[in-house]
Amino acid sequence: MRLSPRLVPGWPKLAWVATFTSGDEAIEVLHGPMVETAEDWCVEAVWAGDFADADFDRTDLVFGTGIRRRGDRVIFVTSGTLFDRLWYCCHSGHWYVSNSLPALLAAANLDLRLDYPGYTADIQTVTRGLGGYARSIPTQSTDVSVLYFNNLEYSGQGLNEVDKADVAPHFTTFEQYRDFLIDTAERLGANLRSPARAHGVVPLASISSGYDSTASSVIARFAGCNQTVTITQATSLWRGSDSGEPIARHLRMGCKSYPRTAEAFPDEAAVWAAESRPGILNWAQYEYPGPVCLFFTGWHGEKVWDRVDHDHPDPFVRRDTGSLGFCEFRLIRGVIQCAVPFWGFRRAGELKAVTLSKEMDPWKTFKDYDKPIARRILEEAGVHREAFGARKKNTSHEAPFLWPYSRDAQESFARYLRQHGVYVPPAAMIGLVRRATHLDLLISENLLAKVHLDFGLRHKMKFKANSLLVQWANAELKTRYQEGLRSVGGGT
Repeated sequence: MRLSPRLVPGWPKLAWVATFTSGDEAIEVLHGPMVETAEDWCVEAVWAGDFADADFDRTDLVFGTGIRRRGDRVIFVTSGTLFDRLWYCCHSGHWYVSNSLPALLAAANLDLRLDYPGYTADIQTVTRGLGGYARSIPTQSTDVSVLYFNNLEYSGQGLNEVDKADVAPHFTTFEQYRDFLIDTAERLGANLRSPARAHGVVPLASISSGYDSTASSVIARFAGCNQTVTITQATSLWRGSDSGEPIARHLRMGCKSYPRTAEAFPDEAAVWAAESRPGILNWAQYEYPGPVCLFFTGWHGEKVWDRVDHDHPDPFVRRDTGSLGFCEFRLIRGVIQCAVPFWGFRRAGELKAVTLSKEMDPWKTFKDYDKPIARRILEEAGVHREAFGARKKNTSHEAPFLWPYSRDAQESFARYLRQHGVYVPPAAMIGLVRRATHLDLLISENLLAKVHLDFGLRHKMKFKANSLLVQWANAELKTRYQEGLRSVGGGT
């Protein structure tokens, strides 16, 4: 069994699709220009290990995706987070595995169904953890399966899910956990700087005035990261700015600020394609250094660092989908997301015991918004305790009315709807409904929730078009992948 990489220059930097027929000796890997390739592996990832050894299939401290051949087995590896995934299917006798849904649709010549309204709901079931998410979605011809966190193994016949390795030690003290974080960051730094890489990787970190991304930025410095990005305004005006620039200056890290109120976003369709929510749309504004960027974030910190219990004890279960919307966009811009709280997160129970221990009392606020581990990381880095974590703020681009923001994306969506005979509301109506639903949300969350009431107008002000955002966005990206395939003599 062997891998047969094939460069598709017109594809997004980090996208890949493996295609093969059961019993074949060769697995063809179509890939974008920044995917690293060798005789026994193809990868767009950074992991805590020597790059030349290519043992990214033997660790859960891997961020990005890849393919590793070992003898008569091939392992398809996904990220050690819940924010990237693998898609796979068998269609017309051929297997397809990819880190991108629209890339798989293009390679297998499949289309999402216009009459199926459940794509967004299916994708968002990942919040239920590894045992509860929807394992497939329908297309017009066959179902496409999806896999988070674990790996896929192929040994000549079908594909089998296999558990990802668990390499974290056990934690009984803060010092053990802190040392693990620092060691992991240093190993990631060595991996991204490896001279064996064909394409350079540059680290970048998100930062804010809160706990998670800010503590993660402290840890990212041990990987050689010295640059950060931040969103200035919070979604709630009364909570004030969420900028992490003052903390970045204290940490001697550069910081570039971006507004939350932007109206134009490059490659916006890629965000909608991932899950039909614009939550991380502001990340589309960032200037990611390259050729490839390792982007440190604090997602999942509310799960492993909170003192107060907010949800299910299963470390894979979440309250929201976090930065899942980044998983298609990042392939285009050449970004690998590395969420620091996912390092050793399967020890969440042990970390909760550390959090609640007397040892951590000096770093507790005993308020609802309280993350002693993150606070200690920051304060031991010299950040004054009044500079962060005062109140929870939100800079996401969530909106109760779902519609593209950028003019190009709006026009593309409108064309798609007209092609399929779906009503397109006038621009003035879209703007009015967007403002009205946002106002309804603010009133309900800040006033009516206190007396357990909700107008609920935002749930009623919808158009049929709102349920077609996933179909439109994936069709838009599929066209780009098809054009790339035609340029190398493949596809339809």
